[in-house]
Amino acid sequence: MASEKFSFTKSALTAVVPPSSGRTYCIDTQTRGLCLDVLASGTKTFQIYRKFDGKPKRIVLGRFSPTLSDARDLPTGTDPLSLIGNSAELNVRMARKLADAVNASMDKSVDPAANARTVRQLKEQEMTLRQAFDRYFSDHVLAHEKRSAQLMKDDFARYLGTVPAGQKKTHGKERSKSAGTVDWETRKLSSISPADTRRMLLNAKDGTGARTSNRILALLRAIFNKMIDWHLYTGANPCAGIDKFKENSRERFLTGDELPRFFAAIDKIDHVDFKDFILLSLFTGARRANVLGMRWQDINFHAAILTIPTEVSKNGNPLTIPLTDAARTVLVRRMGNAPKMANDPAEKTASPYVFAANSATGYMSPPNKHWKALLADAGIEDLRLHDLRRSLGSWAAMGGTSLPIIGKMLGHKTSQATSVYAHLQTGPVALAMEAATAAMQAQGKVVDRLPPLPPSE
Repeated sequence: MASEKFSFTKSALTAVVPPSSGRTYCIDTQTRGLCLDVLASGTKTFQIYRKFDGKPKRIVLGRFSPTLSDARDLPTGTDPLSLIGNSAELNVRMARKLADAVNASMDKSVDPAANARTVRQLKEQEMTLRQAFDRYFSDHVLAHEKRSAQLMKDDFARYLGTVPAGQKKTHGKERSKSAGTVDWETRKLSSISPADTRRMLLNAKDGTGARTSNRILALLRAIFNKMIDWHLYTGANPCAGIDKFKENSRERFLTGDELPRFFAAIDKIDHVDFKDFILLSLFTGARRANVLGMRWQDINFHAAILTIPTEVSKNGNPLTIPLTDAARTVLVRRMGNAPKMANDPAEKTASPYVFAANSATGYMSPPNKHWKALLADAGIEDLRLHDLRRSLGSWAAMGGTSLPIIGKMLGHKTSQATSVYAHLQTGPVALAMEAATAAMQAQGKVVDRLPPLPPSE
């Protein structure tokens, strides 16, 4: 096994001729223990060869690359010892720095190769983001019966993971990744840096908006925090120190000049289910999903109350919504026209839902196409279905209703500042809703009479 000593340079190492068989070694005269292992195949590998604990020890540093510039250095902030065992491509400058770090470690009786193996083994055992989310979901979200569980699962797939092919939403539309989002399912937790996170959030903001980007940040931060709390990850949270984006609150509602056109367009609608859905959305202020999924058993006609159960309430608490005369007019008519159960003397409705439909959910799907047609007929732009809910609150505010009453009217989760009003009953809320409904109907020149109530059970 031949060997020769000289001061390593790029040109000198490039000129070394591989042996016809076996290997040969070149020894650097400037750095202790640094040598070049030259194989017959032409592969040239930097190594450290010296005694450790009284025995010869050989540690592979990386391959010599004749194409790397002499000015190229190890990446700033990189621990040289982290490169051991990674088959890094090195020039002479980089090899000498790495050799100095290895020598310093060995002088302290620490075997850097053994440490590198341990680090690699830990990295191989380290959780991926998918594994971390699954653990977070099962041991925290489901264990604490978080009502947002399915939404959180969908958010992870849409924003941070993979949306399985063929997966569809409740009403049939196929799910897909949102613009500007990532698939980090297979990434190890330690590979996700703060810089990666900031870049991802900026792209998500550009692609889907500030509100969605903030949701992604909250989910990713929560996953990392739990893994750290549960001692399943020893690194830092890449979301630490990252602020949420400012969200611009939407203030759109039906204005005074739009209401006559809006009600006139509603009167021309032939689709009764859609027409009633719009009116109930406007007159109850309930969220779209709660109106679509409204059940007869949750309506008390004589008390004029609609109850939104906990399991479908967005804020996690059951909501009690007073029913105005206008809302009851729609509901009483629908109950009278709803198909009844056969041979039932009580004439119970065949479906539990107010907007019954032959669908996977049992009730009507969001009527987006009909909504667009309604707006076009009314000559109204930039109005969303959710803005009907905001319209009730806005007209109540313009009528002088207090903010705590409006918050209760719309089922907002009370903040600490308004918690003193938690004892409010539905009486003043009902008055406020009646006033707001009457104001909208008056502006829209609508005359409605409450039909007879159904018999009490």
